[in-house]
Amino acid sequence: MQQAETPHQRLTQFMTEQGMRKTPERYAILDTVIQTKGHNSADQILSMMPSNFHVSRGTMYSTLALLVECGLAYSHQIDGITLYENACGNPAHHHYICTGCHKIWDLHDEALERAATQAKTPRFKKLRSNTYIYGICNICQAKLARLRKKLEREKQANMSREELRFARIDEELAKIAEWFK
Repeated sequence: MQQAETPHQRLTQFMTEQGMRKTPERYAILDTVIQTKGHNSADQILSMMPSNFHVSRGTMYSTLALLVECGLAYSHQIDGITLYENACGNPAHHHYICTGCHKIWDLHDEALERAATQAKTPRFKKLRSNTYIYGICNICQAKLARLRKKLEREKQANMSREELRFARIDEELAKIAEWFK
C-alpha cells in the first residue's frame, strides 16, 4: 500500500483497495479517534462522537478494527478490555500500566525499541512491538502506605498490653537477626 498524505486519504485508499464502502460514519469515527487523547474503549469513543452521527456499536467495532488494520489506530488488550489509541503521528511505543488505578502511561524507550528490533525471530516477520510494564504508580503506592499504617494503628489499638509487649519483643528480635546477617 502506498503512503497517503492525510488520515482521510489513507483510509480512502485502504477502503478502495479492499473494495469497501466509504461511509460518512467511518470518517466521523476516524476524526473522533484522531481527536482523542490516551487509550479509550469503543464505548468511550462512541460517547465522544458528534451528536449528529448516530453510530451503532457494530459499526463502531468494525470501523475501529478497520482503523487498526490500516494503521490509523493502535489496539491494546488490557485486563480483558480492548483499548484504542490514535496512531496518526504517534509512533509505536510501550506502556506502563498501574495495577491499582489502571491508569496507562506511554513509554518511549529507545533501549526497548532496539531490543525488540534486534531480537532474532526466525520464520516470523515483525510488524511492530509493544511492551506492557505492570506495576503500581506513586499515587497508589502512597495510598497503600497510608492504608497499611491505618491498619497497623487499628491493630495496635485492639491489642492487649501483653500482646503489645510481645510485638515489641518480636520487632527487636527481627532487628537483631537482621544485624547478624
